[in-house]
Amino acid sequence: MNKKFTLLAAALMTASAFTANAEGIVDADTSVKAEEWTVGNYYYLKSGDVYLALDGNKPDSVIVKSLADDATKASIDSALWQIADKETALGVTTYKITNKATQDVLSFAAKADADMNLASGVDKWVISEDGKISGFYDDEHSYSLKVDGKLSLTTENDGGATFTVKAPKKDFAVDAQQLGNGFSVFQLMFGDTYEGNIFEGKELLATDLKDDEGYVSLQFQGDLAWPDGKPKYLGVDTTKTEIAGAIGAYGAKFVADSTYESSTAHSVGNADFQKFKFTVNLKNDSIAMFVKAAPNVNAEKLTEITGKDIRVVYAQTGSTKVLTVSETGDALQGALPKITAKRGTPATIPTGDGVYSLQKVSKGADNGKYFAAGREFMGKDSVPTAHQVRGQWLVKEKNGKYAIADREADTELTKGFAEIFEVQGMEDTYLIGGDSVKIKKMNVDLKNQYLGSFAATEEELVNKGFYLSLFSATAGVPELFMFADDTIMKGSAEELQLFKFFPKEAEVKAGAKSLGDTIKMIPYQLGIYFRNGKVAKAKDGEEGLRLSASAPESVLSFYFLSDANGQFYSMKTGDKYVGIDVNTSKLQLTDTKTVVNIAPEDAPEYASFEAGHKRISVDGNSLVMNPLNRFAQMKAEGSEITKAVYEKDNFSLWVEPDTVVAGKQLYFISSVVDGTRYYLSFKDTTVNGISAEAYKNAMFLPDTVKTVKDSPALFAFKVNEHGGYILENQQQLKGGYPYVGIVGNSVVLERFASVAFEVQTTSAPTANEEMNVSEIKVISNDGQVIVTNASGKMITLSNILGQTIGVRRANSEYFSMPATSGIVLVTVEGDTTYKVIVK
Repeated sequence: MNKKFTLLAAALMTASAFTANAEGIVDADTSVKAEEWTVGNYYYLKSGDVYLALDGNKPDSVIVKSLADDATKASIDSALWQIADKETALGVTTYKITNKATQDVLSFAAKADADMNLASGVDKWVISEDGKISGFYDDEHSYSLKVDGKLSLTTENDGGATFTVKAPKKDFAVDAQQLGNGFSVFQLMFGDTYEGNIFEGKELLATDLKDDEGYVSLQFQGDLAWPDGKPKYLGVDTTKTEIAGAIGAYGAKFVADSTYESSTAHSVGNADFQKFKFTVNLKNDSIAMFVKAAPNVNAEKLTEITGKDIRVVYAQTGSTKVLTVSETGDALQGALPKITAKRGTPATIPTGDGVYSLQKVSKGADNGKYFAAGREFMGKDSVPTAHQVRGQWLVKEKNGKYAIADREADTELTKGFAEIFEVQGMEDTYLIGGDSVKIKKMNVDLKNQYLGSFAATEEELVNKGFYLSLFSATAGVPELFMFADDTIMKGSAEELQLFKFFPKEAEVKAGAKSLGDTIKMIPYQLGIYFRNGKVAKAKDGEEGLRLSASAPESVLSFYFLSDANGQFYSMKTGDKYVGIDVNTSKLQLTDTKTVVNIAPEDAPEYASFEAGHKRISVDGNSLVMNPLNRFAQMKAEGSEITKAVYEKDNFSLWVEPDTVVAGKQLYFISSVVDGTRYYLSFKDTTVNGISAEAYKNAMFLPDTVKTVKDSPALFAFKVNEHGGYILENQQQLKGGYPYVGIVGNSVVLERFASVAFEVQTTSAPTANEEMNVSEIKVISNDGQVIVTNASGKMITLSNILGQTIGVRRANSEYFSMPATSGIVLVTVEGDTTYKVIVK
């Protein structure tokens, strides 16, 4: 006998009886024997007081859980299993176990340490007489389902849990949404053709009745009312089909009609004839369908039958089957149709997810107004705009249901994801949360997290300044530009100044956060270009605002809030707005929202250059590097060195952009006439105690300078108010001496900027040995091979015998590699091989 089945057979040797109990979600006599397990029927697998189930939040995870008597159908379905696909081999019977909710087969990975997630592998199970559920993950090893507070797998023969197969309730009451598997829109299928079946082939809308718990009204989806606006409900009519021997309601027909009370025109009312109740046999989802009351159409005088269960049945009249109703119990006439239900087509918003305006169109005082935060309404004439979050609602769909929340305060119009319903005869109008709402999609960019406020880009902060002008609320006062006069902030029609914005950390201020949407605002501090200080509160005893450099704690942060057209702004700090005193022209904080115009102007604080050769000069002298001691100096052409003179090539410096820090472009500045050497941030040319050997041999190595953290070789070109550029070292900003200055002919670093340099584009230096093929140049100079215009390409150096000396990828357009003296072959990736002589 196969060893696998030998071990499986051993698992069947213990015997015990299945137990039965009575609970609210199961039938009274619930034990189901193996011979009763059939395709299409589903059962509980219960161990102790918990049930084998799929996790509702993670449907591929198998768990055990408790089920309350009032559990929903969806929760119950996740704990019901079909036991089918019976196979018997060598005396051992296996089954496949399939979940009702998802139709997934119970299957785990075929390994000893398999987790409780569904996976391909073991999907055939032995259910022993004592309730053990086990399977094999290879020919010699089995595991069983174990319950010890949670579900797990065990490889111990006696460690498995005991499961009981139990039948679910036969008459589980369902509400409107459960009829359509989570939706109120559904279809009824009757398993046969019946005369008078107005439900067949129709999508039905069920509505729970508040005053008649357990009952629903039924309407045709898309045909909810008559032309005069009266609702159209389905129900039992007072007309009938003649059936021999029929008594009571047996033979009554179904129609769609309005609700009416008994009157001289109607001997009985039909309100209760239009109220339906449904129960489901959870084992196979077959439905029992009842009405609350029905007319006694077979009495001499038409009367109403109520207070009894009246069930939908069919009558056989010759070769025809007629759908009708009958009293239950001993008086039941006719036969029961096999009724099942499936989800219908719920209402959808055809324009999909996005931002919408929502307008109330129900009767009442607020009819025509737009919904805003807190389910309140905007003013009568106020309309949501694409530039402000007030009145904007984010709509998201998931599995046919919609969640709707406002973008101002995250008020939910629906409770989570919920079903919506079309309002008949009204375009783009839906019943949402009890209101009839007309929706319109807005042209709003959801990626713009700063909607409703001003948010400058990094490029704008770097390259632009901003003029600010105010429109006074006082009639006849013209637009006034903001400026600083003797540190006092004012407004003037003649004078204006360019402001610099200093952004603070963005703050989340709004958004439909429950749907993953956030709206941020950036608070800005304001300074004036080439002026020291920022806008602050006035000192005690003063009025208005001032420009302050000495009291940073009083510096204000401002939000710029958009108007309805996204054209102008209001300037807010705390709960106050920036306004202007028209009598003194001083800026002040007020409760009145004042219109502010923001006008950007090109005004970069730091220069931005393409990589290239530059000449950096002031007063006829230019920046050079002494080729003997590597010191930075200011010289003119023809100035003497110890053994030579400075020529044109000495003044051609390679300026190469590297990274952007705090909105400014940083550069490496190097001299290449005697090999690539970088300018550094030493305090002065005496090196301040750093040995000349270390200064020369270590600090100037290109690899070190470009890879070291907080490199001393990174400079920025700061725009000077009066023209030219201030050379600022990034590392020394922390040390307090960041600005390049001049003492005599020596270059030093100073605390305050005193020199503005002129930067000119110049030609590249020439070398003694150079070959020029197309745009790529190969130069040899002072033990270096220099390759230009090959950034990003792989450079390979070889000797005359073809042996590789070195391989590097060029990381700049003026790239150098050390090489030994002699003839060197230089191969440029994607180009050609050059031969140069290195001295």
